[in-house]
Amino acid sequence: MKRQIDYSIYLVTDQSLMSTDTLIEAAEQAILGGCTLIQLREKELSSLDFYEIAVELRNLTNEYDMPLIINDRIDIALAVGADGVHIGQSDVPAAVARKIIGDNMVLGVSASSVEESLQAVADGADCLGIGAMFSTDTKEDAKIVTMEELCCIREAVSIPIVVIGGINKDNAADFKAVGVDGLAVVSAIISQPNITAATKELKQIFDGSGFKGAIFDLDGTVLDSMDVWERIDIAFLEKRGFTVPEDYITEISSMSFAEAAVYTVELFGLKESPENIIEEWNSMAIDEYSHRVKMKPYALEYLQKLKVNGIKLGVATGLPKALYEPVLKNNGIYDLFNSITSSDEVNRSKAFPDIFILAAQKLGLAPSECIVFEDIPEGVRSAKQAGMTVYGVYDKYSEDFREDIENIADGYILNFSEAPKL
Repeated sequence: MKRQIDYSIYLVTDQSLMSTDTLIEAAEQAILGGCTLIQLREKELSSLDFYEIAVELRNLTNEYDMPLIINDRIDIALAVGADGVHIGQSDVPAAVARKIIGDNMVLGVSASSVEESLQAVADGADCLGIGAMFSTDTKEDAKIVTMEELCCIREAVSIPIVVIGGINKDNAADFKAVGVDGLAVVSAIISQPNITAATKELKQIFDGSGFKGAIFDLDGTVLDSMDVWERIDIAFLEKRGFTVPEDYITEISSMSFAEAAVYTVELFGLKESPENIIEEWNSMAIDEYSHRVKMKPYALEYLQKLKVNGIKLGVATGLPKALYEPVLKNNGIYDLFNSITSSDEVNRSKAFPDIFILAAQKLGLAPSECIVFEDIPEGVRSAKQAGMTVYGVYDKYSEDFREDIENIADGYILNFSEAPKL
């Protein structure tokens, strides 16, 4: 029986472009990100090598109950029990391919005009690959299909169509309105450093299943403020005859002010109360946060864009109100946020998911409807535990933990120009 297929995120392989060591690894990461269909297309392999990798890929796709299509090689598709084949205009004629594979396998056909599309349907095609929509290095000689031609093809045929050729996150949304059934992509997934995150982002864009809320950490994420705390820590401890331990800033970065104060008292054996320490920290920081702490590159533009598009904005910060309120107001973003949540409200640090759960509740959203931006591993891990999608944000003070963050997070950005379009 012919398999019913979701064509929405259609990965087409190319080992020469992949960011992983093996094709199987790349395919599995794409599957975990929400890929709905995989086509094995490797033009440079010998028949034996193509067959062997097809066997491996078939085993993987069987494990995940993922449809597998083989490009061109009908013999190998039959040999490995693939779900179907895809052929181009210069390959075996579609009518002949249909006779060979029978009625129980899916037949995909490339087309770039209404005439080719209608002929493919007459020859028994189940799906059309329309393109190239844009010029692309994977197929430099491909004819470019205009949006007008694509619309005409959509009106002319009733079978599923997918677009291919230069499709990426910047243009993916343009095709949903045309009525196409999916995006066939190569480098937009397989070349990306985080294949799972890239796949997930494409799926969100095309499915229209973007997030309803975005929750931001402040220090080191939205605010370029960690230098301030290094200066404060140095001055605070020098005043008491201590130097700043190498891991001190890292240790307290996920804590609430109260927790950090208790930790500092115990670490250095101070005679002062945590409350007095908090008061001194606030007095040292308040002038900086009121006048000099600025935002990270592209953060303002990203926040404004989300707000215009109806995304609810929240803050989840370890800063007390005495600091977060003046810095947000001084940077002109206080009123952009629908809610602000401090670690002081949950009495536990960002090593626990409490603050993120409360931040989502304040927005009136489920955790799964929110995306979180964080710069420290503890915050990334806890937001993931809360059921949220999480992006790590580069900061020089957490640079040593970048690999840890990337392993936990759904994505990683160097600045907000790289943030996902929601």
